[in-house]
Amino acid sequence: MRFGVPGASILGPLAIPTPFASALLVAGGTPRGWVLLWQAVAIAIWTTGGKASVWAALTFLVGV
Repeated sequence: MRFGVPGASILGPLAIPTPFASALLVAGGTPRGWVLLWQAVAIAIWTTGGKASVWAALTFLVGV
């Protein structure tokens, strides 16, 4: 994989659901702890990005 576990964890949700990406990584021989760490980082990044997007939309588009 070109970007390794960090890339698959962070960019994976754009193509396939996170549980499938995790299962594929572990099945491919990646240690579970490494996958769990990067999945947690990816969830934090996606949650922060989503919250920031909703906040920006409500603030600038709707004016709330």
